This record gives sequence, structure tokens and C-alpha cells, in this order.
Amino acid sequence: MMKKVFRQSALCVYLLQAASAMAADLPAEIPVLIQEDPGSPNKGLPPSPIIPGIISLLTAESGLNLVIHPYPWRRAQLMAENGEGLLYGAAITPERSRVFHFTKPLDTINQWLVSSEQAPLVFRQWEDLRGKTISIISGGKYSAEFEERRDKLFAVEQNASTLANRLKMLAAKRVDAVLVPSYLGASQFEARLNCMFPDSLKWVVAGKPIDAEPMMIAVPKSAPFNSTLPVLNDAIDRLVKSRGLQKFHEMKAAGSSC
Repeated sequence: MMKKVFRQSALCVYLLQAASAMAADLPAEIPVLIQEDPGSPNKGLPPSPIIPGIISLLTAESGLNLVIHPYPWRRAQLMAENGEGLLYGAAITPERSRVFHFTKPLDTINQWLVSSEQAPLVFRQWEDLRGKTISIISGGKYSAEFEERRDKLFAVEQNASTLANRLKMLAAKRVDAVLVPSYLGASQFEARLNCMFPDSLKWVVAGKPIDAEPMMIAVPKSAPFNSTLPVLNDAIDRLVKSRGLQKFHEMKAAGSSC
């Protein structure tokens, strides 16, 4: 009995020492690199209030001092690859898997194809995109199936810096569809787009997403941020169990018409 108590005490001491060592190695603030809103007059803003809300929940649950740093997406990726912070919202690719671990999914995000009511794009299978041109964010990487087919089955356009400009390109028929990620379902997202970007055209969201990707945080395999992975995963498990993230999305959806 005494041996068992001793082993448990020794284990507790070891875990406390390990936690203290991790805290000592981590910077006071842990940067979470995300895509900024390139259309905002005030640069350095996140593209959606959803992301700060999710990071705030994760900060409170994990005890880590997670601080959002918005950058152009290409720069955010490069900084994370260089071990300068965590990267929010990056899809798993073979290239990224060489330098990152990925947390458990925080959520699922739909990749919707948006077209106009004047020229609606029907998407049921990949073959429906043959010969089409799809507008994506600059530097965007998507599912393995999408990446395998881009520039082969369909072309991509990534020169427009804002969603508003991408929709203008769609209205001008320079592209056939705009690829936009959203937590919302098709009908909800369509209503929100038409509210946010009123136009002579009505925007139409294809009834089926090209993919529903798990939303994760890419954690550099290099020190010091690699040690945050188990802490983040434990916090995500608790948020999923308590339905904290789901309640947050329900509150945001009910609180705004756009």
C-alpha cells in the first residue's frame, strides 16, 4: 500500500515538474496566426468575429494565453512554418504534415460554391466542375480531392483580395463560382451572403459543399509550441463534451441577420 502511495506521489511530482517546464519554455503570449480581413480599412482584423470567439473559448478552457495575430494568409502560413506561432484553420496536406502536428477538430467548416441566380452552378460530383473557373482566396489550400483536380479538371483564380471583389468577378462572369468557407448550412449561408452583399444579382449557394473540412490548429513540431498540443487537445475534448462550441455558434447565428 505504501509503495502504491509513493508511486502516485512521485507521478504527481513528475507531472507538476513537466507542466512547470512547459510553462517556462513557452512565451508569455502564444500567437495564433489567422487570415486577416484584406477588405477592411483597418488592416490586421480577423475575417470574422467567429474566430476570436472560438479562440477566446479555447483560451479560457486551456489556460494558455492564446493571442490572435491576423496576417495575409500566405504570410501567416510562412510564419507558422518558421515556428513563429500556431496556425488556425489550415487543412492537412502532405507538405504541412512534415512541419506541423494538428489538434483535434474544433469544428467542421463547409466549403461552399457560390454562383449567381443568373448562371447557377450545379454541383453534385467533381465532373460538374469540368472546364469551370473557381475563385479561391490567395494562397488557399483545400482538401486532397480538390488539390488533385485543380488546374486539371477545373481552373482556379486567386487574384482578388476580398470576397466583395470576388463576387464582382462572378457577376462579370470572369469566374463560374466563388469558393467560400462557412460554418453555416447552405440556406443560412445563402441568406447571409445576399444580406451582406446586396446586388442586382441574387447569390446562390450550391446545395452540396465540395468538402466539409475539420477546423483544426496546426502546431509547429519544433519547440516551444509543440508542447501546447496535448493541452489544446484536452481543452477541445472538454469543449466538445460541454457543447461549448455548439452553443457559441447557435448564439451567433441567432444574434445577427447578416
